[in-house]
Order: sequence, then C-alpha cells, then structure tokens
Amino acid sequence: MPYTIESLIAMLPGAFKASNVKVADTAIQLEVTGSQAGKWNVVVKDGNLNVVKGTHADPELTITADTADILDVAEGKLDPTKAFMLGKVKVKGDLTEATKLVQLFTPK
Repeated sequence: MPYTIESLIAMLPGAFKASNVKVADTAIQLEVTGSQAGKWNVVVKDGNLNVVKGTHADPELTITADTADILDVAEGKLDPTKAFMLGKVKVKGDLTEATKLVQLFTPK
C-alpha cells in the first residue's frame, strides 16, 4: 500500500500503544523535508497522543527526515535504526526519548 506523509501522520494516534512503555509526557517536533515537506508536533500527555500540523513552541525532541526515507521506513524497505545510523533521520534532544518513541508504535 503506497503511503503519503499525511496518511502516515493520520495513523499515528491509532498506532500509539501507551501500554508498551512507561513514557513521560513529552512534545516532539516532526520536520519532514523533500517532496511532501511539512511540520507536525506530537504531544504525548496522560497516556494519549495528539498530532497537530505546525510547530511546537518548546519541543523536547525534534526529528527531521526526508519524505523518501520516511516512506521507505513505513514500507519496510529501511530499518528505522539503520536510517538513524546512516544520518537519514536526525534527532535533536534526548536520544533515550527517541528510542522510547519507536517502542510506542511497535506491536507487542
């Protein structure tokens, strides 16, 4: 199934599994570059996830990646950890928090 950045962003709340990890409330800025560029902020609070288009005033974590790389991860063509190691995904902020984020969307 071909994805778009908008469709992936729309799926985030439904894919969120708060029970997977004990996570603190946090604000994450997603910055997508390339053909489907855009900015979204994701707020995790009280076990809920809310996504809003635009920039968060004070994110604890900023994740930047190109459209093509995000779509490759979504389609299983690129491992998220490998994408980070190759510099295709840039993270500004607490890397421990970024690791927890992957677990929040991983089926158990």
